[in-house]
Amino acid sequence: MIRAKYIVGTVAALRAKPGGGVNWLASLRKLELQEAIDALCSLPGVGPKVAACIALFSLDQHHAIPVDTHVWQIATRYIIPELAGTRLTPKICNRVADAFVSKYGKYAGWAQTLLFIAELPSQKALLPSSFWDTKERISDKLEIKNPEVN
Repeated sequence: MIRAKYIVGTVAALRAKPGGGVNWLASLRKLELQEAIDALCSLPGVGPKVAACIALFSLDQHHAIPVDTHVWQIATRYIIPELAGTRLTPKICNRVADAFVSKYGKYAGWAQTLLFIAELPSQKALLPSSFWDTKERISDKLEIKNPEVN
């Protein structure tokens, strides 16, 4: 029920946008990622993580990284272990997102999504135990052709 007030508030905010919510949301596709995230965060109940999810899944921003504690743990395990033990702050969230983009390029958001799903207990149960016994890290197995890096 707590989220219901945000839905009502967001609908009202979208209706009040010039040209209506549909046009405003469509216009976000033309913005740079940070501009789109900032615009989405102007809606009630939308923070940086939800805005990054919207950008990734609905605005063709394939490099958007929705950072939460789970994604931060994946990042410190596989990509930036030097941040392990630090507190997840907005600055650290930016470093995590930058690290994913640096490693996986323009499709970093989708790579992050695969790594996130692979960590779910329900998904681990589907994989042979030998997969999890290897010393190789899952992020090393996820090879994405990144013309900007390779």
